[in-house]
Amino acid sequence: MNNPPLNIAFSVQAGKDLRNIRSYLTRKASASVARKIIIGLFTAVETLHVHPERYPPEPLLAQYGNFRVIRKGKYKIFYEYTGQEIIILRVIHSKRNLKKIFERFKP
Repeated sequence: MNNPPLNIAFSVQAGKDLRNIRSYLTRKASASVARKIIIGLFTAVETLHVHPERYPPEPLLAQYGNFRVIRKGKYKIFYEYTGQEIIILRVIHSKRNLKKIFERFKP
């Protein structure tokens, strides 16, 4: 018996992150480059349907729950796996100060 695919939801902040990434890349490179990067990020997220715990836990968020990170190119996709669903929390360029970003994190 196959289990139904897990629901994947995006937080409001993750949606803003993706829009900002697309806008930045469109300005600095091209719409084509931006589209390619965004598609790659969504493709990485889609792999979570098959194995939601395939990516490592994020130590900065361990005290809050089962938070994990996908590394895709220059970006990190932070998500929570609750056992019933996957919530994409943030999509952040890897050069950003993650400790500072997550100091204010409240699940």
